[in-house]
Amino acid sequence: MDVKVISKESIKPCIPTPQHLRNYKISFIDQFTPCSYIPVILFYNANDDVDHELKPMQVALAETLSYYYPLAGRFKDVYSIECNDEGVVYVEAQANFNLSKFLQNPDIPFLNKFLPFKGNCLEPSYNQPLVALQTTTFECGGMAIGVCMLHKVVDASTMSVFLKTWAKISRGEGDKTLHPDFTSAISLFPPIDSLPTKFITDFDNFYFQGSKSPMRRFLFDSKSIKALKANTSSESVPFPSKIEALTAFICKRIGAALIANNVPKTLMITHAANLRSRVDPPLPQKAFGNLLWLAFAFYDPLDTNNELPDLGIMLREVFAQLTAENIKDIDSECVFESLSEVLESLSTNENIKTYRFTSWCNMGLYDVNFGWGKPVWVAHMGDLPAANVRSKQQFVFIESASRQGIELWVASDEEEIRFLEKDAEFLAYANPNPSICIN
Repeated sequence: MDVKVISKESIKPCIPTPQHLRNYKISFIDQFTPCSYIPVILFYNANDDVDHELKPMQVALAETLSYYYPLAGRFKDVYSIECNDEGVVYVEAQANFNLSKFLQNPDIPFLNKFLPFKGNCLEPSYNQPLVALQTTTFECGGMAIGVCMLHKVVDASTMSVFLKTWAKISRGEGDKTLHPDFTSAISLFPPIDSLPTKFITDFDNFYFQGSKSPMRRFLFDSKSIKALKANTSSESVPFPSKIEALTAFICKRIGAALIANNVPKTLMITHAANLRSRVDPPLPQKAFGNLLWLAFAFYDPLDTNNELPDLGIMLREVFAQLTAENIKDIDSECVFESLSEVLESLSTNENIKTYRFTSWCNMGLYDVNFGWGKPVWVAHMGDLPAANVRSKQQFVFIESASRQGIELWVASDEEEIRFLEKDAEFLAYANPNPSICIN
């Protein structure tokens, strides 16, 4: 199997960005968000009734960029983007095999071939394209669309809305509702002019490390999720969410892995929470930028009193703290100093290990329809290479192709991965890398 790049070009907005919009200021949360690419790959089955023509997609992308004009620019400094219409990277590639063959036995490391850039690796500078896209055509006529968007500018929610907008315009359904909201993020979280370099460095160290990490995919089907929700239920939290139940279970098994490997550490569990629905009044999903905050909790695997219901209660409590009132204080000096202290302590405490969770469920990635149907599979990425400073222990939840289950994409230390792959209790609920049914 091979994927060959055929062409690479820059796609610019179809309408030049007006002079008064040429300077886009980023928010406080954007400022300290890592400079790395969020990767996602959307796979589409061949449709005999519709041609998968690429030229209309390029035209629609240029129109989409006229709405999302900051994404076609470049960072001018750490506070702003120069919206100079330099464009986004657009790559066309050809695979010498059928999509069905790949989905029958998904090769996770091979997924990086469908991406235009390396994902989840710390980039050396800001002065680079903010978006890169790759369309890969399979011999059968199926297609993969690989997306890399700079996290410094967007979160997964903005990425999803951007892709749905591009798809909608490709179908000829453009209208005024496509305009993103560029004002809410900076209004809620204005940038800090004197953000210390050390703070940004500590945050990068919080996210990244230098060793290679294998990527693994596990499927939790609806039956497993239902069972885990029941096991996590308690009097305080009688109805845990799917994500709460899965996170509690995974942390429990990771704690067992640390003990088995004779390196017991306290787990710092972080979850990226979308703030759009939590502020008052709520923001629309088209609110642009990084509108998220990390809810975090600590779990000691040596504490035998911490069972699944206890972890479920703990997770519910940390999410409950993200009230509209508390969110207003995020950019205050007090919160900034508190966060600085946490990052400082983590950098020097070898007894704490951070595990970062995020959920892409319910973001509509399976609704990105360019006119030839919805994706048959939404994938994350392949292994994280040792040659780049890569993301630390990372757990991403994505809806399964059937929408009934949830896929876990995990990149972590090899010892922990090996433990999970042999852990009978984990595998009783998690199916390792099953086939994708496209019928």
